[in-house]
Amino acid sequence: MKSINIPHIHKKTRIIGILLLSVYSLLIIARLILPVIVKNYVNKVLSNMEGYRGSIDDVDIRLIRGAYVIKNLTLEKVNEKVPVPFITAKTVDLSIEWKTLLKGTIKGKVVFDDANLNFVFGPDSSSNQYGAETNWTVQLKKLLPIQIDRFEIHNSKVSCLNFHSKPKIDMKITHVNVWATNLSNLDNPGDELPSILHVEGISIGEGKLSITGKMNVLKKIPNACIKLKLTNVHLPSLNNLFKAFGKFEFEKGTFSLYSELSLDNSNIQGYIKPILNDMNVKNWSDENGNAFQKLWVVVVGVAFDVFKNQTQNEFATKIPIKGTLSNVDPEIINGIINIFHNAFIKAYDKSFDNTVTFGPNKEIKDKSIFDIFKKKSDDPFKKS
Repeated sequence: MKSINIPHIHKKTRIIGILLLSVYSLLIIARLILPVIVKNYVNKVLSNMEGYRGSIDDVDIRLIRGAYVIKNLTLEKVNEKVPVPFITAKTVDLSIEWKTLLKGTIKGKVVFDDANLNFVFGPDSSSNQYGAETNWTVQLKKLLPIQIDRFEIHNSKVSCLNFHSKPKIDMKITHVNVWATNLSNLDNPGDELPSILHVEGISIGEGKLSITGKMNVLKKIPNACIKLKLTNVHLPSLNNLFKAFGKFEFEKGTFSLYSELSLDNSNIQGYIKPILNDMNVKNWSDENGNAFQKLWVVVVGVAFDVFKNQTQNEFATKIPIKGTLSNVDPEIINGIINIFHNAFIKAYDKSFDNTVTFGPNKEIKDKSIFDIFKKKSDDPFKKS
């Protein structure tokens, strides 16, 4: 019988144990220094953007989920004339979308939590902040170098600000939640608009915002068909906007907005339908202001009273929109005509008209006020 070399076995066991301990130690060291490496990389990416700079406080690595979490993100325009950052977020979770592995590919998921997005409007480009100076898709790919299939925003806020108007304007939408799914078009490869978009939020004046639609973000210029509605906004909450640009304000009333838009190869078509109900222009007779300002308020109040639908106590219009991304053309003349349509023919419904579709038949035209003067096609006196 062959003898067993006990010292040799102990030596092999000791070597294996040392190797395992070394690997384990290296994993611990890597786990400790990886957040520092990722944090430095993310800060480097955020500091080299066109027109903007950013920073983060910390990074949390989630190896089991295949994710890392950015903490306290701040992005601001490289311009001291804009006093607020463009984006802040408590956390940004960038991870692998594991369910896509079942379809033979690796895709990513991005989730913003407690974020603030500030659009700033000013008299010149140096005091504006729209985020148009950089390509955010490119920056996101640097942070998560795989194609993104799902994008979410939770419990966030969007603000539209003007620090130069009198009075200053601060319009907010809070409790914003966004879901955009199938961005990589894994589920519906034959669909022209494969991605689903859903947005909800609460506006200033306790209005309810809802945006739904379908998109194709894989194109250089995305295609989309979107429905937007903002309902039951307390009208006096918008008075800073009306005072700044219209030199009047409302004492009471509600405001709603409905819009359908189609974007096809940078061509835009659709409409915006604003509706004011039970409104009353505030009397400035007891406030400071010159005679012209007081007269203007009277004129505005009379105009709203005359051109509202008396039955529904509603002032509304429908403004058609067409053009391209670089040259959007709201048809103001048709919008003015539609004020008469709402007042004297039929009040607009507080709902979507369902006249805009994606594809060759872009929009079904509404009848205008002038259609009442046209003869019907079955006119018995019309010569054949």
